[in-house]
Amino acid sequence: MTVLALAGQANGGKTSLFNWLTGSRAKTVNYPGATVDCAVGSLRGASFDALVLDTPGILSLVPRSQDEAVAVQALRDPSALIAGCNVPDLVIAVVDMSQPHRPLVLVHQLAQAGFRLVVALTMPDLARKRGLFLDPARLSDALNLPVHVVNGRTGDGVPDLLSSCGQILSNAQPAPVPDLPDASSQEQIQADYAWAEKVVAHSLHHEQEERRLSLDPDRILLNPWVGFLAFALAMTGFFWAIFAAAAPLQDGVEFLFGQMADLAARTVPAGFLADLLHEGIFPGFQAVLVFVPQIAILFFLLGVLEDSGYLARGTVVIDRPLAMLGLNGRSFVPLLSGFACAIPAMMAARTIPGRKERLLTLLVIPLMSCSARLPVYGLLLGLFFHDRPGMASLGMTAIYLGSVLVGSLACALLSKVLPLPATDAGFQIELPAWRLPMWRTVTVSSLERTWGYVQRAGGTIFAISLLFWLLNRYPAPDHSFALRAGHLLEPLVAPLGGDWRIAVALLAAFAAREVFVSALAVVFAVQGGAEATGTMMESLRHATHAATGLPLFTTATLVGLILYFMISMQCLSTFAVFRKEWGSLKIALAQLMGYVLAGWLVAVAAVQALHALGIK
Repeated sequence: MTVLALAGQANGGKTSLFNWLTGSRAKTVNYPGATVDCAVGSLRGASFDALVLDTPGILSLVPRSQDEAVAVQALRDPSALIAGCNVPDLVIAVVDMSQPHRPLVLVHQLAQAGFRLVVALTMPDLARKRGLFLDPARLSDALNLPVHVVNGRTGDGVPDLLSSCGQILSNAQPAPVPDLPDASSQEQIQADYAWAEKVVAHSLHHEQEERRLSLDPDRILLNPWVGFLAFALAMTGFFWAIFAAAAPLQDGVEFLFGQMADLAARTVPAGFLADLLHEGIFPGFQAVLVFVPQIAILFFLLGVLEDSGYLARGTVVIDRPLAMLGLNGRSFVPLLSGFACAIPAMMAARTIPGRKERLLTLLVIPLMSCSARLPVYGLLLGLFFHDRPGMASLGMTAIYLGSVLVGSLACALLSKVLPLPATDAGFQIELPAWRLPMWRTVTVSSLERTWGYVQRAGGTIFAISLLFWLLNRYPAPDHSFALRAGHLLEPLVAPLGGDWRIAVALLAAFAAREVFVSALAVVFAVQGGAEATGTMMESLRHATHAATGLPLFTTATLVGLILYFMISMQCLSTFAVFRKEWGSLKIALAQLMGYVLAGWLVAVAAVQALHALGIK
């Protein structure tokens, strides 16, 4: 099978071109380093059959970070990704026309290494806005390579590129084995850039520049002081919107489940199935899925930040504060991605070249409040501010900013104790051009990620709801298996002011954090008695401690539970990914147990301190 490989700088348009070539819908991000792994797809719309290999962004064939090493290894020998392929038949070198110098250095290296090449010039619209345009004919003469202009947004130029690839492959001998460099001297790097300068000067057209605003946004947003203030305000608005904008949509989800429950009550005869639906399945699903609008808004806002180019500016602004904690700006995107999900965030940490900085980032990512925590926070804040719903959005903002503070403190501490030397790799980033987000792409991507969350969580919620319903019903509700297990665990939650029901829900949360909410819903539906009237929130708000008869979800207990979920690492999938990414079971176990213990200690300390102050 013929193999086409895409190579080029980060944020240069490779993934957009890959989508046009294969008909895929891989996520594209206006941020360098967004792609940290390879993707393979079947070529579509061409006169020949081929597989297309998309690689992470690189500026040189001498890698500095793990994601660059992945790309170089895929170009050197893609057999681990495509069976039977020892070298790509053709490499499409992607060059961003709006900033061509550095990607042309890579083209030069690829040609010297012996790859069969064709050049794709991307971002023509951005180049014209800057008053620049590379003449493809002149550039082709200078490089002695086929050159084609393609637009990753519209697909213009892709048919001509494919036609050129077909002609090259039809007349070609088997692809030569490339000879990749192991290192680059400073003199060689300077010579390569001098060559690129000459090629650009020979090929460049200076067109009439479009009228721009006299005020450059980067002069403000990259200012060390004003930029940091703007960044803080943007992040505050980001977290506030997650809660505030979702409220009407959550009401709609709650109404929908209410209608479904009423329909089931009218159509399902009384008995085992009716009890399972009313006490297990419906409460379990409604308790978590009512928070899906918040998760969708989280993914959408992240997409807007990425696609607009602001995310890259955020890395520059936050680089200095992160450096004080032992990190650098490259850690920002993995940490911010951790607010969506820790698993892809840990994979994104491959872009960090220093081992100590990468390990610190991997250790701190679980402290970022991921989307699985949103249902838990939404439930606890709803109980906390039940008489002031408008304050819940501010509470959500405080929780997210608090997780950043907790992560910063943990990073500062861990940087002092990790027995790894700091890496003086510096921080370099190619700032992408400002652009309006591609709203359709951002919307579709956020919907797909939300649906992926529902699919992943749905099976777990169903299984836990069914299991919890059975454990709470048998052999009898007043001496069920769940009740017995809860009484064994109750001493662990007693310092938090909780009873056995909170204990078993916390245990279930190790399957997935959001299961804490569905487990509570099922337990109270089965065991609540008089408390299990009205909505779930009403049942929990009026719940009393099983032993003392005092209110169960007091101010102190809610604060303790929020702190516990902010710190405790209850995601076993994150544990598995950390072990895979770092390759150490010992450190992975230390991270898992350390954060669980730290979360419990901080929560207990906070609850007892509030009790000492007379706050119950």
